[in-house]
Amino acid sequence: MSFPQVDEKRALQSVLRLLSSGGRRDPAAEMAREVLSRRMTLREAGNSLAYGEMFTQAVTDAAATMESTSPQQRAEAEAALAHAADVLDPPAAPPVLPPRRRTPAEDDDWDESVTSPWDHR
Repeated sequence: MSFPQVDEKRALQSVLRLLSSGGRRDPAAEMAREVLSRRMTLREAGNSLAYGEMFTQAVTDAAATMESTSPQQRAEAEAALAHAADVLDPPAAPPVLPPRRRTPAEDDDWDESVTSPWDHR
């Protein structure tokens, strides 16, 4: 069985933005704000004393949940994850810019008698 491709970076950013909206005293929200502001990496957060226990508990809970699910439920979860980033953080449409006209720059100080500062004719 093949699973849909997941844009992990985009999904991670979406989850971090969702977590960061928590309260000021919420450790997960604080950690998400630190990672989003690039003051710390996710690896540094996981290895830190402040947030390490939170990660350990989350992994323990996720492992217990995965063990109790059927293969069909896991496949459904993978399929849902593939589209989670689109739901949490819809892709922004690229801005539509008007076509640029290629015109020469106006230069009132141009002296056509000199073609180059190195040309001493």
